Amino acid sequence: MSHANDTPSSNPWSLQLISWGAVGVVFVVSDRIVAKQARTLANKGMKHEHHIFDVLEAKPQCPHIVRSFLRLPDINFLENMTGGNLEARLRAHQVRDGREFVSVRSLMPTNLVSRWMAELVDAVAWLEKLGLAHGDIRPSNLLLNSADHLKLADFDCAAELGQQELEAGAPPYARLQGSEAGEQKGTFGLLGPRTEQFAIGSVFYYLTRGYEPYEDTPALGPEVVYLLQNKQFPLTNPDDARDTVIRKCWHGDFPSVQQLAIEVESLRLDHEREDPSGDLCEDRRQECLEWYKTFTPSIDAWMANYRAQLPSDEE
Repeated sequence: MSHANDTPSSNPWSLQLISWGAVGVVFVVSDRIVAKQARTLANKGMKHEHHIFDVLEAKPQCPHIVRSFLRLPDINFLENMTGGNLEARLRAHQVRDGREFVSVRSLMPTNLVSRWMAELVDAVAWLEKLGLAHGDIRPSNLLLNSADHLKLADFDCAAELGQQELEAGAPPYARLQGSEAGEQKGTFGLLGPRTEQFAIGSVFYYLTRGYEPYEDTPALGPEVVYLLQNKQFPLTNPDDARDTVIRKCWHGDFPSVQQLAIEVESLRLDHEREDPSGDLCEDRRQECLEWYKTFTPSIDAWMANYRAQLPSDEE
């Protein structure tokens, strides 16, 4: 998602806009809750994400999945992850010239890197146990709370394992298949352990280097696609355990994300666990309902103004 500097004092509807993406725009409800409002009416992506959260909510809670407190037509009330997203955190440690990467100012602490690796894999492995794949694993969809615990967000691309092709992926978090895929060459292939672990491997690389795969080279979009498809991956250290995991992810060596999770857990340096706080969910729902009753006119006015500015093909 992109982020905005909009504040209650800078718009006439007293709504604090913090980010926007392909599916929705996000407003602050409180220091604990945000509201994700569909960009367009009867938004299919929002409806699908609601369904995924219905499935997740019927199971014991995973502490590394962003919590949905309340879902109403075209709006989803979620945990307010005040630490921002992983993409923004990592870029804050870079030197950039506009959109171009220049250098790494400093690497993230090793204990945080190992924690985030484990929390990401735990979240994806939990989805896998439910027969689901996330389908859009990348740093901007990995959110951090105030205690620097990582949670997986944005489920509008999630689907049952092996039931549909990866649609949202883009290099370096997705790879067009090569000759090894036979007739499927040139496609991302079906969502499953292979696609999920590939994305995870690229996130791990970013965490351990401070830049995305190939971002430190002159290679641009089409060339990166070619390099990935031909398995010409960035160099890694054969004697480094984390790099071994990255290589195995890129080559699809783990039969399941659950197997990947076992290996990553063995490398974890930080064993502080996140408290799911499930007992607070009902209180959060009531807070969401009260906010919605109060701000529905403002939301409707803001969204009407916003949608009026969208290109006609997005309405």
